[in-house]
Amino acid sequence: MESNLPEQSTISESKLKETLQENLRFVKSLLYLTKKIFML
Repeated sequence: MESNLPEQSTISESKLKETLQENLRFVKSLLYLTKKIFML
């Protein structure tokens, strides 16, 4: 059980990083869209 703990933590960390990157992408696209709208 002890040997499994570090693996689980790394998996959760990678998932967290993935979601963070997705959120960043989403925010960037949103900002881009708002910029476009305000330019019109």
